[in-house]
Amino acid sequence: MPRKASPLGSLLDAPPVRAAARALVEAVARESCARVLDAKAYERALGEIGRFRGRPLLFPALLAGAGSGARVRLANGRVLLDFIGGIGVYAFGHSEPDLLETAAVAAAVDTVFQGHLAPGSEYLRLSRTLLHHAGTRLRHVWLGTCGAIANENALKMIFQRRAPADRIVVFEHGFAGRTTTLAELTDKPGFREGLPLRGNVLHVPFYDHSDRHSTVRSVAALDAHLARYPGQIAGMLFELVQGEGGICTAPRSFFVALMERCRATGVAVWVDEVQTFARTGELFAFRTFELEPWVDLATAGKVLQGSAVLFSEEYNPREGLVAGTYAGSTVGMAVAARIIERLEAEGYLGRRGKLAALGRRVARRFAALRRRLPVAVSGCSGIGAMHAFVPFDGSRELAIAVLRACFEEGLFAFSAGAGPTKVRWLLPVNVTEEELDTGFAILEKALRRVGHERGLPC
Repeated sequence: MPRKASPLGSLLDAPPVRAAARALVEAVARESCARVLDAKAYERALGEIGRFRGRPLLFPALLAGAGSGARVRLANGRVLLDFIGGIGVYAFGHSEPDLLETAAVAAAVDTVFQGHLAPGSEYLRLSRTLLHHAGTRLRHVWLGTCGAIANENALKMIFQRRAPADRIVVFEHGFAGRTTTLAELTDKPGFREGLPLRGNVLHVPFYDHSDRHSTVRSVAALDAHLARYPGQIAGMLFELVQGEGGICTAPRSFFVALMERCRATGVAVWVDEVQTFARTGELFAFRTFELEPWVDLATAGKVLQGSAVLFSEEYNPREGLVAGTYAGSTVGMAVAARIIERLEAEGYLGRRGKLAALGRRVARRFAALRRRLPVAVSGCSGIGAMHAFVPFDGSRELAIAVLRACFEEGLFAFSAGAGPTKVRWLLPVNVTEEELDTGFAILEKALRRVGHERGLPC
């Protein structure tokens, strides 16, 4: 079925509008390149940010715009490879002209932010595009500003539909968000230190690739919860790829076994796609894993430049439960819709798409690196544009040392997981062969450097 043309799309297609947007983007890039902070000014700026925040930045990185693809430019003029993309926000890397021109036009349309009371055409365009890719079961979408808001809305929908059930099942090592409620669903004690706990969160082991009975054990754990709290469990949260947990995933059969138990007992199946969105092969990981028939609610964020919760008719809430002033920024909605359109039009999606191919390319390079550095590289995991590995013994201290060495050598990455701590990459979907080769060369140099400095074999 042909898709309707959007008003914003027609604006971008108008030659005077496109030319004006392109001229603005090019002028900003030229001016950005001409502005460089000297060493002292750069250090002062970083120090000021640290004082304002109450703590310094993890890396001395203050962006200045005018990057290119996987390469980011700092305010001191330094250029380095960015393989974490704002923890997965930048789908096509830095300074992508088409997306910047989309943003420029959206910024000039009417308002900077849109609300649920009187949304604009960008709201409609993004909602339509998301539902188009979600399949037939999820019929509705509610937009929001960040992943935590989407997950909070999903949780409220589940509790209302399943009341008085008030317990939620989550995976061990999972991450749900930074609100007080979502921090309790997140299996990281440090993330909820000092926060009040309701005690209504139940844990199930995530898939263990070293245990051939892993699925049986996890189903047994869920069954035990169901038996202990009959009629009290409202939903189960599924991260199909545990992002903060270390880019860990599982076979489809593992998820099916648990989702079928949920369906049989009236427990809502809630899939958190805040980090996986647009990174696993399909737009939604639940479609990559062919789990559509079981999913009641799904949340998305990061690449979406905002957030959304998609839900079935059964979980459509009563008036008043989900609301709020802001649905998101006009620019974010327009850019998100354009990103999705490009992923679809440029062949990124599907089993033979560019995202799946990227996953294979990166996996081959990690396998080769592990052969060269068998002690420094282990526990490689990943799918599509999401990858991670365990550096040395997996201690947080050594992982941070590797990340800092990477940054100093010219590669921006981040950590994930605990026990072991991994080095994590969330790559631009259009990362080039040259950028990958350079990134792996820098990573190898950083690993060898840390090994040499600490007297460790690589």
